[in-house]
Amino acid sequence: MPVLALAAVVLVALNVRGPLAALPPVAAEVRADLAVSAGAVGLLTTLPVLCFGAATPFGSWVVARWGVRTAVLACLVGVLLGTLVRSAGGYPAALAGTVVLGLAITIGNIAVPVLVSEDFPSAVGLVTALYAASFNIGSALTTAVTPLVAAPLGWRAATAVWAVLVVVAVVVVLRAHRRRDEGGSGADRAAARAARQQLAPHPVPVRRRATTWLLVTACAAQSFSYYGTTAWLPELLADRLGAGPEAAGVSAAVFQVSAVVGAFGVPAVLRTTGRPRIALWLVCAGWATLPLGLLLAPGLWWCWAALAGAAQGGGITVVLVAAVARGREVRAGRAGGPADVRAASALVQGGGYLAGALGPVVVGTAHDASGGWTAPLLVLLTAVAVLLAAGTAGVPRREAPAP
Repeated sequence: MPVLALAAVVLVALNVRGPLAALPPVAAEVRADLAVSAGAVGLLTTLPVLCFGAATPFGSWVVARWGVRTAVLACLVGVLLGTLVRSAGGYPAALAGTVVLGLAITIGNIAVPVLVSEDFPSAVGLVTALYAASFNIGSALTTAVTPLVAAPLGWRAATAVWAVLVVVAVVVVLRAHRRRDEGGSGADRAAARAARQQLAPHPVPVRRRATTWLLVTACAAQSFSYYGTTAWLPELLADRLGAGPEAAGVSAAVFQVSAVVGAFGVPAVLRTTGRPRIALWLVCAGWATLPLGLLLAPGLWWCWAALAGAAQGGGITVVLVAAVARGREVRAGRAGGPADVRAASALVQGGGYLAGALGPVVVGTAHDASGGWTAPLLVLLTAVAVLLAAGTAGVPRREAPAP
């Protein structure tokens, strides 16, 4: 397995989630400095997720038009530009930089699964797990470090400093692409060359397959649960248990860091059983412990946060691996190629992120309407049930062999 190419995947993952996690820890400083409302600051955190869903056709077009490797570089350049613009001026600049970030990351969301399927066809599950785990590592790192930098230097420097990591990623990605173009051999490269020969879309388009839309629904339920929980778990603990800011911070950290366990747990289950549905069922069981646990035994919130955190890391891994598998599965006597993987990834993630943007709104509305947290927790439990039903029908019965 090419180490440099693997490092490139990890660095891209760190940079497509880290910049988004940099703003919430310094939201109060941003609001005061820019003299805007809390809602205006909230828009800066919601816009990227909306872009992930609404701009998916744009991202898919970029990958198809420019090629997957150029698209990855375009993603990083956009993240660099967006990070700097967001920190450079007033609220209009922050808004413009945020939109650029959202569009750039949308390209990366679609390009990286295609890149993984081409460069690591015999290790899609493991590399996808590493990619998903790096999401959470990047978010946790940025969340922890940004306030420390902001204390002496201010929020602008604290959010702009992450541009350094983007530059590192650009350098590594360029070197990885150059080394790959220079030659080499191996089973992965031979398989990747075979896959790239099938550049034309499959005669049965992924958008006309029921399994694709089942995975869209599963990804929507996963994203809805993740963003709904991320937005409201700290306030829920404060209301129901009287938890202070420290406990709220711990709950967020536990939820994010535990995702690494889930992300790597999925490939372990796949290697042991060869059945992706078993991994999905374990993910759903972990997710269900959060609403059920907070309803029945809220004092053990740290346990439920850890289990749900592992589930969210495993859930996105299962969905991404399944999207790649469904994109390249054999239909009408022919296996799917990169164009089909790109189309499947775009549809699944686009629908998922649009639903994810609704998560905080729906959960918050349920809280306002009911005046308590039982209704919001039941909403999350319903989303888990949807993930279970749609995922069971959409995820392949057995792990497909490498092409």
